[in-house]
Amino acid sequence: MNTDKIQRLERNEKFRRKFYAKGVWRNYAIVPPSGILFVALFGFLYLFNVDHLMSLYAIPFIILLLLGTIWLKATRKYIINQKISGKQPFAICLSIPLMKKNGKTIMMFSAGSNRLNKYYLEKEKKEILDRIGSDADFVGVNPLNKLLVAVPETDIYLIYPSFSDRLSNKTTTSTVNRYVIFDNLEKIRYITLREMESFS
Repeated sequence: MNTDKIQRLERNEKFRRKFYAKGVWRNYAIVPPSGILFVALFGFLYLFNVDHLMSLYAIPFIILLLLGTIWLKATRKYIINQKISGKQPFAICLSIPLMKKNGKTIMMFSAGSNRLNKYYLEKEKKEILDRIGSDADFVGVNPLNKLLVAVPETDIYLIYPSFSDRLSNKTTTSTVNRYVIFDNLEKIRYITLREMESFS
């Protein structure tokens, strides 16, 4: 996929909505309406077991089911709208493997104007590896165990693999070049070419 298409995707609100919709279920605001839906469904199962599903006892659970569904949809829409209307950037960046350390593949990407330029990333990779050669602790120093660390005086970020990243590295060839979404959050999100091509 060429750079122009990717930059158009960054501005495509429909694409951003679909992307953020996948992460809505990790938000704590979803828990209360989900709890109400669970209580309503549990009530229906109980009434079904005692053969009172078609009785007046079902009315409170029908009301709970309706309220929970409306609340869940409204909460989901609110969370997505907050992400879309926020001031944070939304950039699709090419990431490449920097190095392996203790069996973990550390990836890197640029959040600047060269974020899709593989040659720029390769050049920066050489400079970072030179810095590591003179300062062995350069990559190892991550006192807060962050998943995303900015390299000082550059627009480069290092991605330290999470537990789920390490699991996927064992099952797929995920250490090859791939794209990430950068929106100034601590957790990095990956995106596949197939997901991007579905909107281009």
